[in-house]
Amino acid sequence: MEHPVLTFLQNYLSDLHIQYVLADGADVDLSSLDLGLRNSILKCSKGNQKHALKKLEAHTIYHVIDYYECSYSLFQFPDKQILFIGPYLTKEISFHDIQTLMNNLQIPAELFPQLQDYYYALPAITAKTAFFSLLRHVYAAIFDSELPSIQYLDLKQSESQEKFLETHSFFVPEDAVLSMQLLEERYHIEDELLDAISRGNLAKALSVSDTMGAIRFAPRTDNELRNRKNLMITFNSLMRRAAYVAGVHPFYIDAVSSNYATLIEQCRTVDETHDITPYMVRSYCDLVDKRSMSSYSEPIRKILVTIDASLTGDLSLKRFANDLFLNTSYLSTLFKKEVGMTLTDYVNKNRITYAQKHIKSTTLSVQDIAIKSGIPDIHYFTRLFRRETGVTPREWRNQ
Repeated sequence: MEHPVLTFLQNYLSDLHIQYVLADGADVDLSSLDLGLRNSILKCSKGNQKHALKKLEAHTIYHVIDYYECSYSLFQFPDKQILFIGPYLTKEISFHDIQTLMNNLQIPAELFPQLQDYYYALPAITAKTAFFSLLRHVYAAIFDSELPSIQYLDLKQSESQEKFLETHSFFVPEDAVLSMQLLEERYHIEDELLDAISRGNLAKALSVSDTMGAIRFAPRTDNELRNRKNLMITFNSLMRRAAYVAGVHPFYIDAVSSNYATLIEQCRTVDETHDITPYMVRSYCDLVDKRSMSSYSEPIRKILVTIDASLTGDLSLKRFANDLFLNTSYLSTLFKKEVGMTLTDYVNKNRITYAQKHIKSTTLSVQDIAIKSGIPDIHYFTRLFRRETGVTPREWRNQ
């Protein structure tokens, strides 16, 4: 079935990393929806909990919670297909919650690391009332009907714990990858973010970054802030690498990376680390957009970085030709071809741009700024400044 509101719902669920499956209910049970949980650790035949998904009433949305605290939502279409949504959590599960669940279900302790990764990879819908309300209104819009009724199914109430333990036994698999699909999805989203950054696509990068905000990661320490900082440090490193692959010189990358490494460590709350994320994404996209040198040859890259690193040094054509072991005439032609202006014009343009910023943002004298810009002759500096901006340095400051 194709419907714009259904498409909206599917996109919304994708952004929240919630699985959705549209299928014939006869072919689906919880073991085929739980992203590998039962098939990885449970010794029981398929279909043990299939009864929960049969005999659905029309015009009804079902919200199911199973023995493993995993939630699902589902409703039936007129053609008997069913939209299954989940698994998801309705609260953020903790270290102690997982231990309690394992004790209650007599799950071997050796499975704790796998289950911890699994539960932390599941999306958590903490505002479940709002989520359930959204589903009701989406249903009404898709089927052009009144709001549907709601039924809640708690599978723990369908049989006693003793009966459950009689029919369910667990084992420790040789393959420790329980939540493979969830892990693959996480890496796929990371790849999307890094690809957007490497292209300098800010809108896409911010969108994917927002999506990543819904992903939870298993804690590596008991300190929530330390865990978040470690995660941010990892993302900083990944974004730094993406910028490098895009052709940004390490000289520029290191300045941004070091700045965010410091800011991350200075954060006093988890919320502060979340606030940094969009700025970090923007900074790396700006780097790629403004500093990528992928279109330049190696000699020109070295020249451009040297100019940015030290405007007061010897930036003459002869100096660069000697450093690069190239003929001055050849290097002059190559620079103009790739950059679009002569080396002298490029250097002067950068020196005047540097001077413009410092004339407006500092109280240094024009003479001192001229020296810092690499043009100690104040008369020559003034002529160049007027040629580039149309006004004198003092007029620029007054403006």
